[in-house]
Amino acid sequence: MSRKKIITELTENNIIQILTDNKGKILNHKQIFSKLQEDNQPPNAESLLPILYKLSENGSIEKRDQFKFYKLMAPKVLQGTIDISKNGRVFLRVEDQEEDYQVEFSSIKLLPFDFVEVEIVKQGNKNPKANVLRLIRHSERTYTGVLKHKNNQWYIEPDNNRFQMPFYTRPLDFFKDGFKVSFHILEFRNDSKLPKASVVELLGKPGEHKTEMHSILTEFGLPEAFDPEVQKFSETISETITSKDIEGREDYRKILTFTIDPDTAKDFDDAISYQTLPNGNFEVGVHIADVSHYLKPGSILDQEALKRATSVYLVDRVVPMLPFKLSDVICSLVPHQDRLTFSAIFEVTPQFSIKNIRFAKTIIYSDKRFSYEEAQKILDDGQGLHYDELNHLNTFAKFLAKNRFAKGAINFESNEFKFVLDENFKPLMMQLKVRQDTNKLIEELMLLANKSVAEFVDKMKPRKPFIYRTHDEPSDTKLQDLKRFVAKFGYTLHIDDERSLRKSMNEISAAVEGKPEQDVVRTMCIRSMAKAVYTPNKPSHFGLDFPYYTHFTSPIRRYPDVIAHRLLYGYLNNQSMEQICDWNTSQLDAACKQSSKMEQLASDAERASIKYKQAEWMESKVGQQFEGVITGLTDWGMFVEIKEYKCEGLIRLNTIADDHYTYDPHLMVIMGSRFFKQYKMGDLVKVVVTASNKISRTIDLALVSNERPTRNTKNDRSFKRRR
Repeated sequence: MSRKKIITELTENNIIQILTDNKGKILNHKQIFSKLQEDNQPPNAESLLPILYKLSENGSIEKRDQFKFYKLMAPKVLQGTIDISKNGRVFLRVEDQEEDYQVEFSSIKLLPFDFVEVEIVKQGNKNPKANVLRLIRHSERTYTGVLKHKNNQWYIEPDNNRFQMPFYTRPLDFFKDGFKVSFHILEFRNDSKLPKASVVELLGKPGEHKTEMHSILTEFGLPEAFDPEVQKFSETISETITSKDIEGREDYRKILTFTIDPDTAKDFDDAISYQTLPNGNFEVGVHIADVSHYLKPGSILDQEALKRATSVYLVDRVVPMLPFKLSDVICSLVPHQDRLTFSAIFEVTPQFSIKNIRFAKTIIYSDKRFSYEEAQKILDDGQGLHYDELNHLNTFAKFLAKNRFAKGAINFESNEFKFVLDENFKPLMMQLKVRQDTNKLIEELMLLANKSVAEFVDKMKPRKPFIYRTHDEPSDTKLQDLKRFVAKFGYTLHIDDERSLRKSMNEISAAVEGKPEQDVVRTMCIRSMAKAVYTPNKPSHFGLDFPYYTHFTSPIRRYPDVIAHRLLYGYLNNQSMEQICDWNTSQLDAACKQSSKMEQLASDAERASIKYKQAEWMESKVGQQFEGVITGLTDWGMFVEIKEYKCEGLIRLNTIADDHYTYDPHLMVIMGSRFFKQYKMGDLVKVVVTASNKISRTIDLALVSNERPTRNTKNDRSFKRRR
């Protein structure tokens, strides 16, 4: 066989493998070319086309349009979790797949979060579909709702509007009509009888702050209090650092070290040390709380930490991953106390070239706790405590950021607000969170440490099992939708390859700066991104444009960082993962999936708590007018973000009186059927707040002006042709 034929066969096999690994995702010839190994790459992407056409003709792969290809997934039967939209449509979410399947048929009455087996009836990126074959298990989640007493029967009206009916429940002594409860589903049948549920806990009166915060945690399955045995175990851990604890650690207690955190922070994961070296270089130490020193693998405390996997941040509280004694006392890098740390240490030249990186267990003494604002004032004033060191670190951080963005990292910053609450948790005001140089300084050093740890471990020979923070490139469907969307504002998104995509996203972000469409375009770009997850398999991060990335810098609040600490330290001491924590690769994979799942739930709970406070804040604004930006379009209405407060409300289409409006998903506009007036995302509109319901976390809006537009006959004709 000729060498040319061998190379062609290798290329064909690689193409099939690339499309198989992408699980039905559509790729064009340039994207496939960029993923081929160098020794199997033709001269250019166009040279691939004859091979791709041949493979599609013989059925090895599928072709969509002229230059787009995909491979049907081998399994016709999949398992996944049910999700039900507000309008009743049923979807299947499959682990490790970005696109959801729309459920076409099910003979079983399904609940949100049911685990089912389905038959795939349509694949590919656009509207994949499935039919449910069997129910594996009903959802075991805890739900919330309001007790109702009627005709000598007790019912629960669920808070989740995806349920279309109330639940029957047996009475208990503590029942109170109109009070909120948590409940489990006992029976959910296909006949007309009401489903049955059992009440777990009386949460309180709807609308009260404590009730609603407790309800949010319950709704997302996030435990607040620690079990007594876990709490008791944590109390047995000694606060005293012994000579045995210090054994083998590098002593950084006499080197300038400080923390920079929000002024409201209670626990401190990271500290920074700075010193000038005799050779003229300087050293930056990124010191991270050594949680793994206290959290022993397999202990009851470790099991609880893995179960929680993350701290949860609501508007009024932090629900910690670790009990208070660890999170706020023993592990927290508070000032003027010796603390055990695991450190990434960088030797840097005066030109900011990183000459040497090492990792070591250390002991530190934090000389100063700066808030972001305090450190920023020193930088702004050009004088103050440790100004020279802060200024040099700030210059170094800016150098790192500039290089990162020059290489292709995506730069989308969005405005965020925080609530100022009174002693009764009522919102007094909303404040814009300002990201200053000091925020970015710490962020860049943490990114540097995370990237360096991942790179160091991944390059070990033989390759070691590890936990990575990965972020895939967006799906072709989402990119095509985003390309059409930004084109409506006059921007061009290049999606031929990853480098072009990152570059054009950054160009668009810069171009929208200060324009009415700024926030909505940036938001849509962010929404097009794949979700970042934890995995043992893929070290790269698309958004940051890092070939290697992990989470190492926040072990007090994230369990994946604890895993990274354990494995890195073990590998530095020539141990295997089995020797370090008695895990195999399946257990590592399960821990990654648990961490990703709990991170998503915590994020959803945080958003729910923010929406609750936003609705409570807007209760006092009913009847007032505001300027807003259209941020979403649906069959039933337009979502509008009030610019002044970044609160999103809904204008229902049936409240717009000047015409009958419908949503055109192809044109991505709301359009009147008689006068063809259009509303699109990014449009500025004047709205009035008509209602705000903190219990349902919703804000209702109406357009201020409903003046009937002049009929546009040109639009009339063109629209009729399209229809």
